Amino acid sequence: MIFIKMFDGMVKELKDVRYVSQLNINLISVSVLKILGLELSIKDGVLKMTRGSMVVLKGVRRNNVFFLKGSTVIGQVTTSTNSYDNCTRL
Repeated sequence: MIFIKMFDGMVKELKDVRYVSQLNINLISVSVLKILGLELSIKDGVLKMTRGSMVVLKGVRRNNVFFLKGSTVIGQVTTSTNSYDNCTRL
């Protein structure tokens, strides 16, 4: 499992992934995210993966490849939780 800090500051958890820290770029399969129930929309060079009305992932197109707007969190993530937490399971 890895954690990704998104464009809006939220931290998302990706489970059942193969992450290679030495690579400069890792791939996220849109088809796997669709199997997990996320919806895909692309408009004006922006890709959005949503669950209901919540935007889960956002990417921008460069050279016909979509790049995630966010970064991998290195090390452990500590969050305080009440009835809801800041991690969204994908």
